[in-house]
Amino acid sequence: MRRDSGFTALEVAVTLAIVAILASVTMPSFLKWLQAYRLRSASINLMADIELAKVRAIREGSFASLQLADNNYVVFLDDGDGGGIAGDMIRNGNESLIQDRRLPAGVRVSLSELSLPNYRMRFNSRGLAADLSAEAPIPLLNPSGRKEVRVNRLGSVRIQ
Repeated sequence: MRRDSGFTALEVAVTLAIVAILASVTMPSFLKWLQAYRLRSASINLMADIELAKVRAIREGSFASLQLADNNYVVFLDDGDGGGIAGDMIRNGNESLIQDRRLPAGVRVSLSELSLPNYRMRFNSRGLAADLSAEAPIPLLNPSGRKEVRVNRLGSVRIQ
């Protein structure tokens, strides 16, 4: 006598229909959470990289610069190595790259709202962002909202 085992086509179809309904109910809230997570993590990473630039400027006794673009940023030791001028906020020749970070999908820097000259800032060997005339907000945006990483002249960095 032969025993039939397995699932019938009807049972498989009903199971797939239930999974599809559950996925369609939970997917929008998951996507909203994912966008908010990406924005929060991008702001935390930017704050940490700015702090790293400040620490490296103090440790190396030189300038460390941050150069922002729409969907990425570069942090480098601005010491004039390789023929450039120290502190010119342009990565020349052999200046050490500290961080080259691409922002998560959908997150961008709002360059139109940025008050930094040429989308750049630097820290001196004392860890001060002396070029800033006031607190400088760096706005990060995505469909879920907005975060600002704020840097003041004394090198204090915070997320708002």
